[in-house]
Amino acid sequence: MGPTMRIAIDLTSLLPQPTGVDNYLKQLVLNLSKIDHENQYMILINYEDRNVFQGMLPRNFTAIALCLRPRPVRLLFQQITLPVAAMGWNADVVHSPSFIMPLYRGGQRHVVTIHDMTFFSLPQCHITLRRSSSYKRAVLWSIRRAHLVIAPSQSTKQHILDVIPDVAPDQIRVIPQGIGEEFRVYPEAVVRQELSRLRLPSPYILYVGTIEPRKNLQRLVESYRTLLTKDGLSEHLVLAGRLGWGYGELMQQLDSPELRGRVHLLGYVAQSDLPWLYAGARLFVYPSLQEGFGFPPLEAMACGVPTISSLSSSLAENLQGAAELVPPDDEDGLTAAMHQLLYDDVRRAKYRQEGLARIAKFRWEQTAQDTLNCYRDVGCSEELPASHARS
Repeated sequence: MGPTMRIAIDLTSLLPQPTGVDNYLKQLVLNLSKIDHENQYMILINYEDRNVFQGMLPRNFTAIALCLRPRPVRLLFQQITLPVAAMGWNADVVHSPSFIMPLYRGGQRHVVTIHDMTFFSLPQCHITLRRSSSYKRAVLWSIRRAHLVIAPSQSTKQHILDVIPDVAPDQIRVIPQGIGEEFRVYPEAVVRQELSRLRLPSPYILYVGTIEPRKNLQRLVESYRTLLTKDGLSEHLVLAGRLGWGYGELMQQLDSPELRGRVHLLGYVAQSDLPWLYAGARLFVYPSLQEGFGFPPLEAMACGVPTISSLSSSLAENLQGAAELVPPDDEDGLTAAMHQLLYDDVRRAKYRQEGLARIAKFRWEQTAQDTLNCYRDVGCSEELPASHARS
């Protein structure tokens, strides 16, 4: 056991409707609190989230609300208040777990988590802020200035090195994220009861995620339309997730006569209802163009649902052999894969079992332990890595 450290973690990027990144932020803190009773933690949150960890953290964890949620306020906090708070508290390590760290490093060691690099590889699939030169410069600068970078997949690490080839590969740690224990196989009677409460159509094919261009939903809908026309499917298509941006063409597509009443937009689904939504699906489809990690297909697999996803990025890395993978631009391939997994019971059973076996690799406790090891490594280091010394 090394010397006790003081570790500050910036959770001010939390959103009121949690996404995959928000889930990571919360689970990281909760699982660190289970395994680390020695080091002292300062968890920096927004005033709106002041009760998010109420009664859940041990005495060596202190959650402090020093910020407000509006983006301009968070930017000022990140660049001014956070460094001051870290110095005043005499922090050893500062973890910025959502892309961007403070401009001023002070005497602290800095860890930054980069969840994906799709605003570089697919800028057309992001909102104006994420594809702006100022935002991308801030991310690049954070990668160069951090003492250690955490990536959730080998794919994301490689994307970072492709964009910044002079960063030392050993300064990027790959730490896969976890899948919560609430995502599991439930008794059929319980699932039926919960689906009745949620008033979902039955049977259904499911997608979960933000409604935005990167998720490639127009191809999914077109494949569904083809199967509906040729096979006379009884399954409905359920699209669950908040409306992001750039969904106008998808809405026009859904307005066609043959899809009315067959494709259902649920909007944002509460985290507590997600396991039931997955568990009731006959098939889960996630045709995203590119992901840094990709929670939804893993969550679906954990619930015992046969899954189709994209042969790309971290999706191929995490799912190969446990899900049916199709190149994201192959609409005919997606249609064929959906047909096969809907009608081939042997193949359905195979992917159900392979999916349940694969999910054992993704545990939040391991994510927290590997992250704690990063804190220990940078906290005990006396010298900056050579690749960062000029930053």
